Amino acid sequence: MTGLAHTAQAWTVHGNAKELEQMRQTCREQLLPRPALLCVNRSEAAALLGVAPLTTRNAVEQAAKTLRTWACQAVVITGNDDADYADTPQASGWLYLPGLAAQPVADTGGDAVFAANAATALARGFVAMEAIILAKMATADALRHRNAAGVLQPRADFALHISNLPHFSLPQPTSVKGFSALSDANLGLYAVVDSAQWVERVVAAGVSTVQLRIKNAEQTGRREFIRQQVRQAIAAARAAGAQLFINDHWQLAIEEGAYGVHLGQEDLHIADLAAIRQAGLRLGISTHAYWEVCRAWALQPSYIACGPIHPTQAKAMPWIAQGNDNLAYWRLLLPLPVVGIGGMDALRTEQAAQCGVAGVAVISAITAAASPEAAIAQLQEALKRGRSRPKAAAAPFLPKSTLSSLA
Repeated sequence: MTGLAHTAQAWTVHGNAKELEQMRQTCREQLLPRPALLCVNRSEAAALLGVAPLTTRNAVEQAAKTLRTWACQAVVITGNDDADYADTPQASGWLYLPGLAAQPVADTGGDAVFAANAATALARGFVAMEAIILAKMATADALRHRNAAGVLQPRADFALHISNLPHFSLPQPTSVKGFSALSDANLGLYAVVDSAQWVERVVAAGVSTVQLRIKNAEQTGRREFIRQQVRQAIAAARAAGAQLFINDHWQLAIEEGAYGVHLGQEDLHIADLAAIRQAGLRLGISTHAYWEVCRAWALQPSYIACGPIHPTQAKAMPWIAQGNDNLAYWRLLLPLPVVGIGGMDALRTEQAAQCGVAGVAVISAITAAASPEAAIAQLQEALKRGRSRPKAAAAPFLPKSTLSSLA
């Protein structure tokens, strides 16, 4: 990614010492233009703030918060190990690569590689959190594949290697990872429905993967109703030999002996992940952006859903539709079953199948159809056609951004 001309969107202490000193002296009296991203190591961050060395994670987190108040829109503080801390408008947390041997990145030129690739990613239109992840992937690749002359240069396809994909921490740290594998990794047509009656209907029509997603479940007095729905759906799926995932209601799923649970990003730090894993339930996780994929990858769930692939009215979201190129990218990068979701109809299902995904999640193309059974048959045929045809064009070296840089 170092081939593009860099902009002033990403600053470093080495390259922007004069500007940073001016901001440090005047920022508390007047507002000055701030860079989109400040890339510093722990020593540089401590020097900028005039504080003691940042020897604890809490100290790093507080330093990042302070730097964002006067020096930048987003900041990443790199460490002399495999852990970096990012504080951005999109998300904040720790990025780490368990497979990367600890080494003094600053001493090897890794900081320069990181900053250069972060700047290039910003110039390409990625938001700060995405730029930080891509920079970390590029730096990891460069450190692992240093050339004979000792020069650090990431390979062109650095972002296609899962060994470079960092883990991203949850708001509440957890050591839980590694959930039960799917009984059938070929998820196929994946129907998302809102009642046990719909579960019964779609499995009777031949759907072998279903998600029960009941909205407005937080209303008072709904728990027993939802329990009955979960129980009824489990019985129907079990009788049909289908894989059923309960959306969000992980406690009821455990109590009722469900096959699996599906969680959104907002539920990952609320759910008892250890209890879900201990109960042997499969876990699927929704993702919409690079950092959400990194968070899911850290947990190593049973599958990862990527979307929205196409515009959807299922719920209001800020995300840019990813398209089939991104779907192909995630499918190639991730060594887990990948599900494409968002705006799927028969044609788009066929196209998604050509990307090689394990499953295609469908909502309104089934539930809003005049004949859901006929729609299911058409979608199954589309899936079969897509899988029988040559794979779509090769996945791009980089996905496209999924969030506007103006957001």
